[in-house]
Amino acid sequence: MLNKTQSISARLSPDDYTYLMSIDRNGAVTQSEKVRELIAMARESVGVESFSRAYLAAGETMLPVKAKYIEQQRRSLIVEALLEIVAEGAAAIQVCGQEESLAPALEQKALPAIEAFMEKILLLALQDEPRVLDPEAAEKLQHRVRKLVHR
Repeated sequence: MLNKTQSISARLSPDDYTYLMSIDRNGAVTQSEKVRELIAMARESVGVESFSRAYLAAGETMLPVKAKYIEQQRRSLIVEALLEIVAEGAAAIQVCGQEESLAPALEQKALPAIEAFMEKILLLALQDEPRVLDPEAAEKLQHRVRKLVHR
Protein backbone atom coordinates (compact mmCIF):
# COMPACT_ATOMS: atom_id res chain seq x y z
CA MET A 1 0.00 0.00 0.00
CA LEU A 2 1.27 3.45 -0.86
CA ASN A 3 1.97 5.92 1.93
CA LYS A 4 2.22 8.91 -0.37
CA THR A 5 0.66 10.06 -3.58
CA GLN A 6 1.55 8.22 -6.75
CA SER A 7 2.02 9.69 -10.19
CA ILE A 8 0.37 7.93 -13.09
CA SER A 9 0.51 8.36 -16.82
CA ALA A 10 -2.16 7.44 -19.31
CA ARG A 11 -2.83 7.89 -23.00
CA LEU A 12 -6.39 8.95 -23.72
CA SER A 13 -8.35 9.14 -26.92
CA PRO A 14 -9.50 12.63 -27.88
CA ASP A 15 -13.05 11.76 -26.78
CA ASP A 16 -11.91 10.44 -23.39
CA TYR A 17 -9.70 13.50 -22.85
CA THR A 18 -12.58 15.81 -23.74
CA TYR A 19 -14.81 13.96 -21.29
CA LEU A 20 -12.18 14.09 -18.54
CA MET A 21 -11.70 17.82 -18.99
CA SER A 22 -15.47 18.40 -19.01
CA ILE A 23 -15.77 17.20 -15.41
CA ASP A 24 -16.89 20.22 -13.44
CA ARG A 25 -17.08 19.08 -9.85
CA ASN A 26 -15.67 20.49 -6.61
CA GLY A 27 -13.70 23.11 -8.50
CA ALA A 28 -11.49 20.59 -10.34
CA VAL A 29 -9.37 22.48 -12.86
CA THR A 30 -6.16 20.55 -13.48
CA GLN A 31 -5.90 17.12 -15.07
CA SER A 32 -4.91 15.63 -11.70
CA GLU A 33 -7.90 17.16 -9.93
CA LYS A 34 -10.22 15.93 -12.65
CA VAL A 35 -8.83 12.38 -12.42
CA ARG A 36 -9.32 12.46 -8.63
CA GLU A 37 -12.92 13.64 -9.14
CA LEU A 38 -13.48 10.89 -11.70
CA ILE A 39 -12.27 8.32 -9.13
CA ALA A 40 -14.57 9.84 -6.48
CA MET A 41 -17.51 9.65 -8.90
CA ALA A 42 -16.76 5.99 -9.61
CA ARG A 43 -16.55 5.19 -5.89
CA GLU A 44 -19.88 6.88 -5.24
CA SER A 45 -21.59 4.98 -8.01
CA VAL A 46 -20.57 1.56 -6.68
CA GLY A 47 -20.61 2.23 -2.95
CA VAL A 48 -23.38 1.30 -0.54
CA GLU A 49 -23.70 4.91 0.63
CA SER A 50 -26.54 5.26 -1.84
CA PHE A 51 -29.84 3.67 -0.79
CA SER A 52 -30.85 3.16 -4.40
CA ARG A 53 -27.57 1.33 -5.11
CA ALA A 54 -27.98 -0.81 -1.99
CA TYR A 55 -31.61 -1.51 -2.91
CA LEU A 56 -30.59 -2.65 -6.38
CA ALA A 57 -27.87 -4.89 -4.94
CA ALA A 58 -30.30 -6.44 -2.46
CA GLY A 59 -32.89 -6.80 -5.22
CA GLU A 60 -30.38 -8.57 -7.45
CA THR A 61 -29.72 -11.06 -4.66
CA MET A 62 -33.45 -11.76 -4.44
CA LEU A 63 -33.94 -12.11 -8.22
CA PRO A 64 -33.72 -15.92 -8.41
CA VAL A 65 -36.29 -16.31 -5.64
CA LYS A 66 -38.61 -13.68 -7.14
CA ALA A 67 -38.26 -15.27 -10.60
CA LYS A 68 -39.16 -18.68 -9.22
CA TYR A 69 -42.15 -17.19 -7.39
CA ILE A 70 -43.42 -15.40 -10.51
CA GLU A 71 -42.76 -18.45 -12.70
CA GLN A 72 -45.08 -20.58 -10.55
CA GLN A 73 -47.93 -18.13 -11.22
CA ARG A 74 -49.42 -18.62 -7.79
CA ARG A 75 -49.86 -15.34 -5.93
CA SER A 76 -49.61 -14.80 -2.20
CA LEU A 77 -49.82 -11.49 -0.41
CA ILE A 78 -47.75 -13.00 2.42
CA VAL A 79 -44.92 -14.01 0.09
CA GLU A 80 -44.92 -10.66 -1.73
CA ALA A 81 -44.81 -8.75 1.57
CA LEU A 82 -41.92 -10.92 2.75
CA LEU A 83 -39.88 -10.56 -0.44
CA GLU A 84 -40.28 -6.78 -0.41
CA ILE A 85 -39.35 -6.27 3.24
CA VAL A 86 -36.32 -8.54 2.95
CA ALA A 87 -34.93 -6.64 -0.05
CA GLU A 88 -35.71 -3.19 1.34
CA GLY A 89 -34.56 -4.14 4.83
CA ALA A 90 -31.24 -5.44 3.50
CA ALA A 91 -30.72 -2.20 1.58
CA ALA A 92 -31.49 -0.12 4.67
CA ILE A 93 -29.06 -2.17 6.76
CA GLN A 94 -26.32 -1.80 4.12
CA VAL A 95 -26.75 1.95 3.93
CA CYS A 96 -26.94 2.52 7.68
CA GLY A 97 -24.29 -0.03 8.71
CA GLN A 98 -21.53 2.57 9.03
CA GLU A 99 -23.65 5.23 10.75
CA GLU A 100 -22.44 6.44 14.14
CA SER A 101 -25.99 6.22 15.50
CA LEU A 102 -27.13 3.02 13.81
CA ALA A 103 -30.55 2.53 15.42
CA PRO A 104 -32.06 5.97 14.65
CA ALA A 105 -30.70 5.93 11.09
CA LEU A 106 -31.98 2.42 10.50
CA GLU A 107 -35.40 3.26 11.93
CA GLN A 108 -35.76 6.17 9.52
CA LYS A 109 -34.44 4.31 6.47
CA ALA A 110 -36.51 1.15 7.12
CA LEU A 111 -39.74 2.91 8.07
CA PRO A 112 -41.27 2.99 4.53
CA ALA A 113 -40.61 -0.75 4.07
CA ILE A 114 -42.07 -1.55 7.47
CA GLU A 115 -45.17 0.55 6.76
CA ALA A 116 -45.70 -1.20 3.40
CA PHE A 117 -45.28 -4.61 5.07
CA MET A 118 -47.78 -3.70 7.79
CA GLU A 119 -50.28 -2.46 5.19
CA LYS A 120 -50.12 -5.77 3.31
CA ILE A 121 -50.53 -7.82 6.48
CA LEU A 122 -53.42 -5.63 7.65
CA LEU A 123 -55.04 -5.92 4.22
CA LEU A 124 -54.68 -9.68 4.45
CA ALA A 125 -56.20 -9.64 7.95
CA LEU A 126 -59.22 -7.58 6.90
CA GLN A 127 -60.16 -9.42 3.71
CA ASP A 128 -62.70 -12.22 3.74
CA GLU A 129 -60.84 -14.06 0.99
CA PRO A 130 -57.23 -12.85 1.02
CA ARG A 131 -54.88 -13.68 -1.83
CA VAL A 132 -52.87 -16.49 -0.22
CA LEU A 133 -51.99 -20.06 -1.08
CA ASP A 134 -52.48 -21.48 2.40
CA PRO A 135 -55.81 -20.44 3.94
CA GLU A 136 -54.60 -21.70 7.31
CA ALA A 137 -51.68 -19.23 7.25
CA ALA A 138 -54.12 -16.40 6.49
CA GLU A 139 -56.36 -17.50 9.38
CA LYS A 140 -53.39 -17.51 11.77
CA LEU A 141 -52.38 -14.02 10.71
CA GLN A 142 -55.97 -12.76 10.89
CA HIS A 143 -56.35 -14.21 14.38
CA ARG A 144 -53.04 -12.71 15.54
CA VAL A 145 -53.84 -9.25 14.16
CA ARG A 146 -57.25 -9.28 15.87
CA LYS A 147 -55.62 -10.23 19.20
CA LEU A 148 -53.08 -7.43 18.86
CA VAL A 149 -55.68 -4.82 17.93
CA HIS A 150 -58.11 -5.72 20.72
CA ARG A 151 -55.61 -5.63 23.59
